[in-house]
Formats: sequence, C-alpha cells, structure tokens
Amino acid sequence: MDDVRHLTGIARRIIGPGVGRLSPLGGLRVAVALAGPLAMGLAIDRRDLAILATGAALFTAMVDPGGGYGRHLRVYSAMAAVNMLVTMLALACAGHAVTAGLVMLALGIAAGAVTAWGAVPAAAAPAGLILFIMAQAFMPSPAFWPSVLAVAAGSAWVAIIAVLPWPVAPYAPAELAVANAWMAIADQAGRPDDDRLREVAVQSLQSARDTVASVRSRRQGWSRESARLWATIQAGQRATSLIGTVEDERRREGALPAVQRAMDDVLEQVRACARGVAALCIDPRHPVDTTGLDHAVDRIRALAPDPDGLTGTDLHDALVATGRMRSARRLRRRVEDAVAALTASPPPRLRAPARPRTAHGPTLREALDWRSTGMRHGLRLGVATGISVGAFTALSGTPVIGITHGQWVSIALVGVLRPTLGDSVQVAGQRVIGTALGAVLAMGLLAAFSGSPWVLALAIVSLGAIAGWLAPVNYMWFVLLFTPLSLLLSAFGIGLDAAIASERLIATGVACVAGVLLATFAWPTRSGEQLPGALAGALRAAADDLDAVTHVADAGGSRAGMTELHNRAVVRMDDAARVLQARMAESIDSFSRPDALAAIEATSMQLVRDIGTLGGRIPLDGVAVPGMPQAREAMTSALRQVAGALDQGTAPPVLDHLPAVLDPAHDAVQRMEQGGTAVRGLASTVDMLDTIALSITRLGDEARTWRAQQVPSGRRWWHRLLPTARAGPVAS
Repeated sequence: MDDVRHLTGIARRIIGPGVGRLSPLGGLRVAVALAGPLAMGLAIDRRDLAILATGAALFTAMVDPGGGYGRHLRVYSAMAAVNMLVTMLALACAGHAVTAGLVMLALGIAAGAVTAWGAVPAAAAPAGLILFIMAQAFMPSPAFWPSVLAVAAGSAWVAIIAVLPWPVAPYAPAELAVANAWMAIADQAGRPDDDRLREVAVQSLQSARDTVASVRSRRQGWSRESARLWATIQAGQRATSLIGTVEDERRREGALPAVQRAMDDVLEQVRACARGVAALCIDPRHPVDTTGLDHAVDRIRALAPDPDGLTGTDLHDALVATGRMRSARRLRRRVEDAVAALTASPPPRLRAPARPRTAHGPTLREALDWRSTGMRHGLRLGVATGISVGAFTALSGTPVIGITHGQWVSIALVGVLRPTLGDSVQVAGQRVIGTALGAVLAMGLLAAFSGSPWVLALAIVSLGAIAGWLAPVNYMWFVLLFTPLSLLLSAFGIGLDAAIASERLIATGVACVAGVLLATFAWPTRSGEQLPGALAGALRAAADDLDAVTHVADAGGSRAGMTELHNRAVVRMDDAARVLQARMAESIDSFSRPDALAAIEATSMQLVRDIGTLGGRIPLDGVAVPGMPQAREAMTSALRQVAGALDQGTAPPVLDHLPAVLDPAHDAVQRMEQGGTAVRGLASTVDMLDTIALSITRLGDEARTWRAQQVPSGRRWWHRLLPTARAGPVAS
C-alpha cells in the first residue's frame, strides 16, 4: 500500500499541477517577444536571422526575474550581453567538433556554478547553453555580425517590452504581484484542505513581498502606494494562516453540521472578497462588498454558546466552539484590513523594507568547489553537452540511430540534467511524456501550416503564448507546447516537414536516458543528502514560531512578529516537503522499507499547522497559562535538539518528559472546571499546547528511528539504489 501511495505521488508530480499559478502576463510577454523577430524576419526575407533572434527572445522572455521594472531591465540586459557572447563563440567554432565540444564543456561548468547565486541566474544560464547549441548547429553558418546583431536585437526586444509600461504605470509590477497573491488566497479559501493551494498562497505572498520591497521609484506617490500594498500583504499573510486554522478546527474538533455549513459559508465569502481585493489592487475604483462576509460571520457567531456559568465538559465544549468562531471573526478582520489599507486616506504609516542584496552570497571559490552541488551539476552538464555537441558536430548530416539533427539531444540534455538526481528523474519523465504528446501535435500543425510562412508564424506565437501561460504550473504541460513550437520554428527557418517530429521524439528519449544515468552515476548529488538539513531548518523555524506564540499566550509578548515567524516556518516546511518529494524518485529504498524521514516531514508539517492554529486561537490580550515559561523553554529546546540531531546524523535524547511540563496548566484547568470559573481561552490553549508537546515527543522518536535505519557508512552510494534489509540499531 505504501509503494502504491508513493508511486501515485510521483505520478501526480509528473502530470499534475505543481506549485505555481497560471501566468497570463508571462504568456503575453512570450507572445510579443516571438511576434517581433518573426515579423521582422519575414519583412526582410531573412528567416535564418529570424530564427536566431526569435530563439534569443524566447529564452530571454521565459526568465521572470520578478521585482520592479529596474530589476527586469538589469536582468534582461545582462542576458542580452551573455547571448551575444555565446553566439560569437558558437559561430567561431561552428563545424569544428573538438573546439565546439570544449567550449560547450566550459559553458556547462559555468552554468552549474552560477546556480550558487540564486534562482534567477540558475533559470537564465540554460538559455545561453541552448542558444550556443542552436547557433553552432547552423549548416551552413550564417554571417557572423548579422547573426550577433540579430541575437542582440531579439534579447533587447524583450528588455524593451518588459519596461515599456514604466512611464504609464510605474507601480504595476508591485500591484500585480499583490493582486496575484490575493487571487491565490481566494483559491485557498475555495479549497482549504488542498495543501498545494496553501503552498501557492504562501509563495505568492512571499513573491509579492519581494516585489514591493524591490521596486524603486523617486516619484512622490510611491511611499504612499508601497505603504498601502505592504499593509495589504500583511493582512493577506494573516488571512492565509487563518484559513488553515478554520479548516484544522473543523477537521480536528468534528464540528456539528450546522457549524460546518456556517464555516463553509464564511470561507466562500472570503473567497469572493479576496477576488475583490485583488481587483482593488489594480483598480482603486473597484468596489469590494464585504456585506456577505459580515452576515456569514454573524451567523457563525450566533452558533457559539456562551461559556459564562458553564462547568466541566460543557465549559470545555463552549470554549472550543468559541475559539473556532474567533478564527472566523479574525478572518473577516483581515479581509477588512486589506480593503481599508487600499482605500484609506491617508495611507497606513508603514514603510516597506528594502529588498536585501545578495552580495553576502557564496564567494567565487566556494561556487567553484567541485564538492558543491552547483559545481558537480556543472561538471555533469558540461561533460554531457560537450561530448554530445562535439560528436554531433563531427557527424553533421550523418544519421545516427535515426537522428540527423543531433543538437536536439544536446538541448534536451540541458533541460533534463538538474542539480539533484530526484529533480532529474522527475524532469526526465515530464519531458518524455510532454515530447511524445507534443510530437503528435506538431505533426498535425506542420501538415496544416507549413505551406504559409505567415500562418506558421501565427501558430508559433500562439503556441508560445500558451506555453508561457502554463510554464509556472507544470513542466510537462510546457514541454507539450514547446515541442511543436520548436519544430515549427525549425520549419519556419530551414523548411522541415512533419516527419521530423519522430526524430525529435527519439532525440529526447536518448537525452532523457543519458541524463538520468549521468545524474545517477556521475558525481551524484542526491536530494536524500539534503533532506535532513532541510527538515532541521524547518524545525528551527518552527521553534522560533512556537516561542513567539507562547510568549503571547503567557501575556508576556507582542503579536507584532507572530505572522512573520509563522510565515517563515511554513516556507521552510514547504521547502523540506519539495526535497522529500524529489528524494522519493531517487531510490527504490523509499519503497522497500519504512521511510522515517517522510514520517518526520509529516509530523513537522502538522506541528507547524498546529502552531498556526494556536496563534489563531489565543486572544489579542494573551492568556496567562500557569508554568508557561518553563513549558516554552522545554518545548522549543526539544525542537532544536531534534534539529541538531538531524544535522549531525545522531539520535536525539528521549523526550517523554515533555507532556509533564504542562502539568501546572492542566491543574489550573481542572481547578477552573471544579470551581465553576471560566477563563476564556485557557482550556483550548492548554489542549493545543498538549497536542504540540506530543508532536515534539513523536518527532524525537521518529528521529531515533531514522538514525537506526541509516545505511552503514561502509556501503557505497550506488548500493542505495538497491533494496536493503532494515539496518539494526546504530549507537549514537
């Protein structure tokens, strides 16, 4: 059963939607980027130059650097310079197999090394590699300087269209990012039990924060606009956490049907209002009607019993119900806060912090260390593409296993080879399926449109628009559109027919098999090696989150930093979950024995959600919990001990003492119930703390199980690819 569940999870990762929302603006940017060079090439009757300019424009437009117009201009200008350089190198070594292979080796290593400097360089580097492969594969080679100028024009065209709205709408990137985040919150409210949508909302809010912080404008209105948007983001962060709290409350407490219907009504109204807030971010005149949300909260409020005068179980049930209703009321306030922030005059007195610079990143020496993940990835990428480029350059025009256009093998290798084995396996599966389906689509399109260059250009632009629209959601869906796009582009430039689609499929299959073998056996970097560290980071963030929440529960702290810390814990936990999913694809070890790290991830995820629920339950003025300082110290210290053990590969101490640290709090609740007195929120707060303490205890047990299951150091890494009997206990 576990094997089937894991296989189903991997299949869902390959063909199902990932963490990302459809990008209409991305699709529009790609469509306009393609249309310009294609139209110019047809106008001057130079399709060879048009295909180079279009390739440069396409690969540049597929990189979304985020942030404001200035950041777009800097990134795209840098890409234009790199594209010109690699085109010069490609044309200089065209037809020279050894030279082309060596240059490709150097470029591949450099592409791996730049991944150390963040996601944008990692996304932009493959564009230069693919452009090099395309340019040197032209036979006969086009003229040197016209080709370089065509590539520069294609890249510059993307930079121009990216910043063209600047004088008209200077704050549009920030407004659109915040609007996108609230649309993601609306999606989450529509399906609060979908963890993927919750993750999308968290990431969209993080992207909005970075965009608002990165926008730089000397216009007088930006300080007011940034204050409005920043306050809206803060309200959104609280809203996405409370949506999860409402869903957890309903599932955990087994709410009555009437209460469940009322909670569903609240979430549905939140969904409608969130869409209104998204529109308000862009159009300040858009009305947001919160009347329906007010009525929904009033209805759920009427279902909550009054705890005054109740004792025993009745008091406990009343406090739980009141806590549940409190989450719905706070959710309404967060939506109203967002509307007020966008419509208030004067705006809130907030200042968006400047986006931190990345100058403190790794040094060049660290990035070029062959033991680093990026450098090992670069070596694999450089060797694989260098050999393939050199070999197919030497055999140009000679069919090899049915492949005449060998550059397609090299291009597919650039797409398949990723820094870790787990990611490479997933991408290889997505690329094979997407290419197979795309080849079928390409055959039909080539048969229908190859006779008319203008119709062919229109089909290329349409495919590019849809591919850019789908790209953030699923790589397989993108490849399904990119395959016919590239084949139609080849037909546009050098006149290929529909039969070439089968050759593209063979080339992709060869590249995927070779890429997975290289990622497995050549300087392998495994996600499993990174998972303990990712989980440890998530647990440390959870400890900080718990510390902040319990300070408020002890009436000794401020709620000001709670949302930020909880958001950080959720992001780190989501990162660990992605590493775990990549690890599942790396070895059948994951299917042949109990997976302790997966159990730790599941418990950690629930722990972070429980801390968020606790943060949503406690009143604004705090609840004095007896013995809370000692309990807080014990629980946060235990979490950090488990994190340290995961980092060091050791077993944490036994944590069975944790539930006992809440004895003073349980005694206070018992006295309260026996005496007929009611301290609002105390019983529900203690119950949640008890649940959290038990989760931390379970984390310690699971970490010790993981240590006992660790593969003995005498086994070689390739043995991990095979099933193995469960290892006996290993002394820590």
